[in-house]
Amino acid sequence: MKIHTLGPRATDSYAAAQHYNQVAYAGAATIVGHSSFEEILTDLDAYAHDELVIPAAFKSPTLHASWGDVHYALLDHWTLKTSFITALDPLVVVQRLDADNRIGYTHAATAQLLQRIVSQVDVQTATSKYLAYRAYQDNRGAYVLTNEKNVSLGADERLLKRLTPSMVWCVYQIK
Repeated sequence: MKIHTLGPRATDSYAAAQHYNQVAYAGAATIVGHSSFEEILTDLDAYAHDELVIPAAFKSPTLHASWGDVHYALLDHWTLKTSFITALDPLVVVQRLDADNRIGYTHAATAQLLQRIVSQVDVQTATSKYLAYRAYQDNRGAYVLTNEKNVSLGADERLLKRLTPSMVWCVYQIK
């Protein structure tokens, strides 16, 4: 069995797929990490008879869709098999103190959360919180909302907020 989800291994989705693999298949399934959920969702036929682990918080600016939208739109292509809950790795909001912009990076699903924590932030989204942190570093952004494990605080940064949410994960059998 192949289980498709968002990669790389540093993502919450990959960790959720590993958890599901252990519970459902005693670790015997193969996890395939993709660069985006959109990559999977727009080519489900290529993954016939495999499974997909996706968070209920899924949101795609590319597809202009949330989890509910794709759940119903793809009923002919998949079947909801089960769901489960895991604690996410802690999330943090980091501020770069010497940034000359108001740009904040995060995943689309957490964009509104970042806007609630940091006022007047110009949110740029990435396909994962891991890639959002890399964009924040590469582009010298002012803020990032990412997983705590991704962060190594520099002298010019401070932690604004730490969150410890849980997530509902949906497992689909692709037809």
